[in-house]
Amino acid sequence: MKKLVTFLSILLTASVAFAAGGAASLVAEKSTAKGFNYSWQTEQQFVRDCSFGANGQVCKCVIKELESEYSEETYLKFDEDLKNNIEHPDFSSFLSNATKKCDTKVANKNYHSGYGGIGDGPAGMLDSGDCIATKAKGSIKTPSERNVDMGAGGGPRSAADIMKTVRQRTPGLRPIYNKYVKEKPGFLGKVTLRFTIAPGGEIISIYVVSSTTGNDEFDNEIKSAVSRWKFGKVKSGNTTATIPFSFSE
Repeated sequence: MKKLVTFLSILLTASVAFAAGGAASLVAEKSTAKGFNYSWQTEQQFVRDCSFGANGQVCKCVIKELESEYSEETYLKFDEDLKNNIEHPDFSSFLSNATKKCDTKVANKNYHSGYGGIGDGPAGMLDSGDCIATKAKGSIKTPSERNVDMGAGGGPRSAADIMKTVRQRTPGLRPIYNKYVKEKPGFLGKVTLRFTIAPGGEIISIYVVSSTTGNDEFDNEIKSAVSRWKFGKVKSGNTTATIPFSFSE
């Protein structure tokens, strides 16, 4: 009986080795399909962060586009670099094109990622069964460097440094604007924000300097979205900047 148990144990070990090393290795060797699978944590973190400023369904689509091109290790490295204002033009270009592609999918095909619920915030990750397709029709004028008022106090960050993040994140405000345009066609205006960035890159204070939208609720949503932006790190010192954001249909 002991010999039989030993034999069955060896046979089971061999079977597992074939399944994990033999068959799996053969598939990996023969497959020509491109793409990577990110960990659940990486996918959810991307969707969570992205959904603060963009349509949640678009975010879920974009992470799948990223998985089709970049390994998880490469994506995480580039993501961290961008947070520290280290540029990767090809990656940024891919991300921009993926966003446009996913905007179109969500608007025209009611894209469903299989993640569960949809939304423009963290609640979008809940299995609500809702479906939202936000057509990308609102226009936001990305501020230029000359529009940035650094004030008299200065700081360790230059206007150019700040604009690297502003240019990357401003398109994420469009779903908020689209929501209000849908409710009130012709809705437009300019919201000027003043915010202070800590050495670690987080915004520690922010308020609306002026607005021509006539809609406090919209202004506060824009302010709330911008308050979650993350800038690159510096050794010490806060930096305060005043930047206008113009919205037009």
